[in-house]
Amino acid sequence: MCIAGGSIHQLSTRAADGLPPASSAAHIQYVAAHDHLFFEGDPRDHIYIVESGWVKLYRTLIDGQRQVVGFANAGSVLGLESESAHANGCEAITHVTVRSIPAARLSTLCISEPALADQILRQISRQLGAAQAQLTAVGAQSAEQKLATFLLSIADLGGRTGDCEFDLPMRRGDMAEFLGLRLETVSRKMADFQRRGWIQMTSLYHCRLVRRSALQSLSPTSGEHLGAAALAG
Repeated sequence: MCIAGGSIHQLSTRAADGLPPASSAAHIQYVAAHDHLFFEGDPRDHIYIVESGWVKLYRTLIDGQRQVVGFANAGSVLGLESESAHANGCEAITHVTVRSIPAARLSTLCISEPALADQILRQISRQLGAAQAQLTAVGAQSAEQKLATFLLSIADLGGRTGDCEFDLPMRRGDMAEFLGLRLETVSRKMADFQRRGWIQMTSLYHCRLVRRSALQSLSPTSGEHLGAAALAG
């Protein structure tokens, strides 16, 4: 998930039933929360389209620690690396439904189903732009800016505008890893946003934007949010 140019919800808000059926090549797969869709180094033999739920993408660092590099929800395409093996691991945050397509058949399917090809091209473009933006964002934004932009992004993934309620299914530790912040900083800033009356946590994993304009005032660039599917691996 990175700062992606333009709207991040163009792909994610496409209803799953509006995606191409991928004929008989597609296989529906259900993944329980905390189970893996794939691990780092697994053969990249399938492309996955997320139909429902949330996943996190992570990479193992040289010291053995995990670094969260992205989140993805419905409409995201996973497994688009050019290498023969997955560069990231993919773990379900919630119960997830994906449509898997054999990588070997992808070229043929894209020819026969232009809508699928269009979605994949959009995803590749989004990932490239998001990866470039993240390099700048990590050092250029304050903790408040990062968290405010993150919350706006998650809210916007469902196509919601204005003050709204939305699911925030990831753990605070995962948010901290992705944003390059300490867990204590994320927890403190979330509490601070609530104290100021900008957000309200109606439950541990459910948030309500009370004053969107206040969060937008912290966003360093108008209209650019953290793209939740930007680093889908």
